[in-house]
Amino acid sequence: MIAPILPPMGGRIEGLAFWRAVLMLAGVVLHAVMGLENIPILWAIPLISHAFRMGSFMLISGLLCGHALARRSSPLVWLGRRSVQIGVPLLVGLLTVCPLLGMMFGNPPDRPGWPFPVAHDWYHLWFLVALLAYAPLSYALHQLDRRQDIVGAIDRVLNEDRLGSSRWVQTAILFGTAAACYTLMAITRTMLAGYIDSPYGPALAQVSLMTGYAPFYLLGFLLARSRNLCRAMTRSAYAPIVILFAVGGLYAIWFGAIGATVDPTRRIMIDDLVEMIGMSVCPVAASVLILRSAIAMPAVPPLVKRLSAASFTIYILHFPIIVATKIVLLDMAWNPYTKFAIAIASGTVIAYAVHVMLIERFPVMAFLVNGRLPDTVKPALPIVV
Repeated sequence: MIAPILPPMGGRIEGLAFWRAVLMLAGVVLHAVMGLENIPILWAIPLISHAFRMGSFMLISGLLCGHALARRSSPLVWLGRRSVQIGVPLLVGLLTVCPLLGMMFGNPPDRPGWPFPVAHDWYHLWFLVALLAYAPLSYALHQLDRRQDIVGAIDRVLNEDRLGSSRWVQTAILFGTAAACYTLMAITRTMLAGYIDSPYGPALAQVSLMTGYAPFYLLGFLLARSRNLCRAMTRSAYAPIVILFAVGGLYAIWFGAIGATVDPTRRIMIDDLVEMIGMSVCPVAASVLILRSAIAMPAVPPLVKRLSAASFTIYILHFPIIVATKIVLLDMAWNPYTKFAIAIASGTVIAYAVHVMLIERFPVMAFLVNGRLPDTVKPALPIVV
C-alpha cells in the first residue's frame, strides 16, 4: 500500500483543514440568507453554496480521513473512535439543536418531552449522518486496498507517461465522479419519492445528498493514498475553471433569464435538474482548485488557526442563533442587507464565544459538542480528520 501523499504535520494538511473550515463557516452565510431569498444579490448565495460547498467539503474530509487512517496501526480501533467522535455530537444535536429548530419553525418534535425529543429534520446536521455512514466505507476501502493493492494498481496505470501526463485523465476523473454523483442522487430521489410528503420528508430529502456525495468522499480517500492520482487530478486548473464557468453560465442563463418565462410546473422540474447538474459537477472541479491552493499554501496564520479550531462549534450552534435573530428582527423595518449582516455576526460571534468559554475549557463539553475524546490532543476540526 502506498503511503499517504501528505506529510503528517505539513503545511498541506493545515491548508486543507483551513479550506474545510472555510467551507463549513460559509454555511453561516448561507443560513443568514433565510427569508431574504428574493433580495437582489442575496438570492444567488444559496445557488452558489449548494452547487459546490458540501460536495467539496466531503471530498476534503475523505482525503484527510484516508491520510489519518493510513497512520493508524489498528484500522478497527480507528473506526470505533471515529464513530464515537462523530456519533456523540450528532446525538447531542438531534436531541437538542434539531428539536429547538423545529419548535422555532413551528414544526415541533414528535416527542417534545425530555430526554427523547425526536425532530422531523436533521437540518444542518445531516452532514454528520453522512460522515458517520462514510466511516465504514473508509474502513472497507482501507482493508480492500491492503488485500488487493487497489492504490498500487491505480499508481501503476497512471505511471505510464502517455496516460499519466494526459489532460484527458483529469477530465475523465472530473466527469466520471460527477456522473457517479448524479446517478446516485437520481436513483435515491426516485426510491424516496413516495415518502417526500411524510412528516420525515425533509430528513429523507437529505439522503440523496449523502448517497450522491459518497463518490466525492471516496475520491478524496484515494487521493490521500495515490500520488499519481493526486498528480493527475491537480495537474492543471484549466479544465476545472472551464467547468465552473460553464455551470455558472448555465445558472445565469436559466435562473437569471429563461427560467422566469417558463410555466411554474415545468420551471420547478428544470430548476431541480439544473441544480443537480451543478451539485454533481462543481464540487470535484472546485476541489481541484482547493487542493492546488492547499499544496501551495506555506502556512496558516495563528489567528486563522483559532477560527478554524472553532469552526465546528460555530457550525453546530449557529443555525438556532440565526433563527432566533431573525425572529427578533422580523418586525423591524431595517434594510434587509443590515439584517443579513446582523444574522451573520450573531451566528458567528455568539457561537465562537461559546467555543472559547465552554468547549475549550471543559472536556465534557468538548466531548459532547465536538466529539473530542479526553485523550485527544486538540486538532483543528476534531471529528472530521
